[in-house]
Amino acid sequence: MLEKPEIKDDKIIMALNQNFPIGAGQIEFLPIGNDASAWAYRVGTENQKNYFLKVRKEISNPAGLFVPRFLQDQGLAQVLAPLPTRRHELWIGLEEFFLILYPFVAGQAAMKVGMTDSQWIEFGSILKQIHATELPAHISQYVRRETFIPQWISLTKVLQKRIDTRDHDDPYQKELAAFWRENNETIQTVMERAEAMGKRLQYADLEFVLCHADIHTANILLTQEQDMVIVDWDDTLFAPKERDLMFVLGEYVIPTRTEQLFFDGYGKVKINGLALAYYRCEWCVQEIGDFGERVFLPKELGERTRQDAVKGFKELFSHGDVIETALQTPLEI
Repeated sequence: MLEKPEIKDDKIIMALNQNFPIGAGQIEFLPIGNDASAWAYRVGTENQKNYFLKVRKEISNPAGLFVPRFLQDQGLAQVLAPLPTRRHELWIGLEEFFLILYPFVAGQAAMKVGMTDSQWIEFGSILKQIHATELPAHISQYVRRETFIPQWISLTKVLQKRIDTRDHDDPYQKELAAFWRENNETIQTVMERAEAMGKRLQYADLEFVLCHADIHTANILLTQEQDMVIVDWDDTLFAPKERDLMFVLGEYVIPTRTEQLFFDGYGKVKINGLALAYYRCEWCVQEIGDFGERVFLPKELGERTRQDAVKGFKELFSHGDVIETALQTPLEI
């Protein structure tokens, strides 16, 4: 979120010191991230050590906290995991919010700075380890399973109907409604493809693995020492490997250099073309619904967040972006 939540800094500091042995002295709001229900802070301490704090409206997927904590405890150092409280819990409640504390990673997103050949190989190796992980029952019970029903399809249809039947005075709604109508045929095609392919996959015999589910290079941080850190596990679920591999695979049959390097680390694998095509369309539906909700169904969202949502929505339709890639993906690879 780009605007601060309605909670005072001193209350956050007090809650942190009551629950974590860190000696929090000050916090700094960070207007970063693409989650409309979460806020980020840098926490400064008495001993000059920094922490990263995520403030959430709800804990909608506890697996996004339990899984990275388990993976790191099992030796996967590249995973960023929440820090336990004095009572060995991974979050605390404060008013209507939830606080989750992490180590602070001084790094840059791989999407911005790029990765070396060895880092692409390392990325492949790490993801293979994640996919091969068997979780204990007390954690796996929290991990959702893929249903192949696009999660955002119902909301996107509601937004589409609203745009078709209403006039809009709000400037952001008016701008996005006009753009949506111009691209309505494309949006309808993406939704129909996602639903149709999802129905086919419900009857397919596919192996499910532990997936990060949002493992694009914006969620890979590289430190000054070139260490790799994988963040943002909020969408963790059991699903076919293509759920994660879609972020690596290009749109062409001939692998790119980075793909070759990644699979040097991951190992040989056969890609299910239908699953890959589904996930690319399903991702588009999610982005359309998410950005659209921020504009047309605002939940106390600030102007900067809504403006950014309009921009993000339009970028989906840019040349080479996710919608073009999804519609060009063949069903068999």
